[in-house]
Amino acid sequence: MSSDKEKKLQLALEGIQRRWGNRAIGLAKRQSASIPHISTGFPALDEKLGIGGIPRGRISEILGAPTSGAVTMAMKIIANAQARQGAAVYLDLEQTFDPDYAAYCGVNPRQIILVHPYNGQQALAMLPDFIANGGMEMIVCDMPLRLQMEPHIMQAISTSLGRLIAPLSRSGCVLLFITTLFSGSTPSLDAYPKHAPLPYYATIRLLIQKERWLYRRRDICGYEAQVLIAKNKLGPAGQKAGIAISFNDFGDKDYR
Repeated sequence: MSSDKEKKLQLALEGIQRRWGNRAIGLAKRQSASIPHISTGFPALDEKLGIGGIPRGRISEILGAPTSGAVTMAMKIIANAQARQGAAVYLDLEQTFDPDYAAYCGVNPRQIILVHPYNGQQALAMLPDFIANGGMEMIVCDMPLRLQMEPHIMQAISTSLGRLIAPLSRSGCVLLFITTLFSGSTPSLDAYPKHAPLPYYATIRLLIQKERWLYRRRDICGYEAQVLIAKNKLGPAGQKAGIAISFNDFGDKDYR
């Protein structure tokens, strides 16, 4: 490449970086565990994700039917985020947050801010303020699919997330959506409308499905579930990880 072309290319790159941030352009290289992340708390799943957990500075989503374990997994990620002495925000649109269960999952109630937005639009409007604060390790937005499918909410999600990409990347904060699928339905990505915006913006999407109860002396002590990595921009997608959650001591074991 001639020196004149090199200068023009360099000027073009500098212009893009000034407008979109230094991270907008980088060398092409393989993703690795060096990407900042927070562990899911399940070693088998962390391994399958390729980077060791849920990436920082990006949007992720956990999907599942009610009682599938999506909230439980989110709580474990929050607990791991708090281990760095950072705070977490939980936007609870359905007001189903159980502080006792959260503590049971290892969440420190003194390091979590519980917010009850009036509606989905207000929840989305709060996100830029929490991200701009810079002191949050993690933001969780618990928004059922039935709310996401409302036309005005879908438009708000598309607009909000598009504007959050750059500041979220700079903050290093995890933005995690919990999407509860319709009650009684078999967990499936087909439940999502094709033009829904959240799947487009999410870097990682995990679909969790409860498979069977675990028993100890005829008493239910936990359950096994399969987690499908439905989308992964940082590693291989389509893989599954088996997880087992115990109710007695919350000691988690992975199976393959």
